[in-house]
Amino acid sequence: MRIFSFESKRLIKKKTTRVMLMLSILAVSTIYLLHFNLAEQVQKKVTNHNDFLIDLYKQDQVDWEIKKKEAQRAKDEEVLEEATFMEEHARSTHEHYLMMKEAYQNEDWKKIFQHELKQLKLFAYPPPEEPADANFENQEITNFTLRASYEEVKYMLENDIKPFMQNITTNMYLPTIYDSFSGRTLALWQEETKRYGREGIYYLYQLIQSLYIPIIILIGSFIFGNTFSSDTKKNNHIRFYQVLPLHRTKLFFTKYVTGYLGILLFVLIMLGVPIAVGTIMHGFGDLKYPILVYDGYTTEYMNRNIVEDTFHFIPLQKYLTQTLVLAIVMSLLIYTMYFLVSQFIKEPIFNMIIVGILTFVGTLISHPYNPFSYIDTDKVITHEIQLQTLNTDFTMTMGIIVTLGLSLVFMALNYISFKYNSRNDGGG
Repeated sequence: MRIFSFESKRLIKKKTTRVMLMLSILAVSTIYLLHFNLAEQVQKKVTNHNDFLIDLYKQDQVDWEIKKKEAQRAKDEEVLEEATFMEEHARSTHEHYLMMKEAYQNEDWKKIFQHELKQLKLFAYPPPEEPADANFENQEITNFTLRASYEEVKYMLENDIKPFMQNITTNMYLPTIYDSFSGRTLALWQEETKRYGREGIYYLYQLIQSLYIPIIILIGSFIFGNTFSSDTKKNNHIRFYQVLPLHRTKLFFTKYVTGYLGILLFVLIMLGVPIAVGTIMHGFGDLKYPILVYDGYTTEYMNRNIVEDTFHFIPLQKYLTQTLVLAIVMSLLIYTMYFLVSQFIKEPIFNMIIVGILTFVGTLISHPYNPFSYIDTDKVITHEIQLQTLNTDFTMTMGIIVTLGLSLVFMALNYISFKYNSRNDGGG
């Protein structure tokens, strides 16, 4: 226990540890500020769009009112009927957008969702005798995306959940893997459906979707994964251990566990930072927020899958819990790789580059028994990887098993290498 305490204090007191921790916190905070600024711009864009529509239909109302009076003077019943109808339509539409703007500014999402459901249901679940197709820039939106979008809005309405910021408040589509837009339409679709989470828990969710987990694990390995290489490089500490009545096995596991616990602590801190920054700036968010999970594919024919494939939603709380489990397991694999490399190469920056390259190359081989296929935790939890590979063997349980298995193999290689190197250095 004393040697474990000694190693822990050494890691904490290292200047590299403190500097890298502060830089990491600063980086995540800076990214949030940029993200927050984009969200504010989106909010302003939606408000300006509502103002444009309000002015447009107000002017339309005035124009039809003039035509109505002219028709009354000319006693043109046909034009009068049309003008009366169009004036009333412009007036009701004008009032609608006034209401939508007020609801948006007051974050009264219940009103917005209720209107949105009426629009989406017409396309998501059209009557058999009245089939309806929804299009975006003249390209068809898949039925799967329409159904998922409708059910997401319905879920948020029923559970009183605040959504992410999005470029539009009408037709708030949820992009799915079934979308197949191309060219300019694809770019516009991505812009319109891009979401921005200002709240702490929402911001963390979006970071996770951007491979945040493996990145912070790799940085953590750089900070805490050199418990052996730094000693052999300097020789002073390893010689100090060699003169103590300390078994090499105990020394190995002390250094190994100390570094791994350091990485876990770093990962927890870096998961907490986005939540803390976002909460301070714009609130915590809602742990009940719905996360789309694909149930799998019905056939190998996409046209049928678009209509027949099913899905469900899990709350953000469950998603984050599963992410944490995968992060703990994945950190063991990456740390063990780093620890092994560090026994042969004494420069931490080179170690991080090598492990980063090996991890990236590993992700290029998609196979259920390849632990690196589970690096993108978001795709594992949402089952997106199953659809990308048309292989339902990719599951969270399988990912945990194969990752732990390879980690144990690397751990054994670490121990063998450690004993060999310490023997060559004159250890007992």
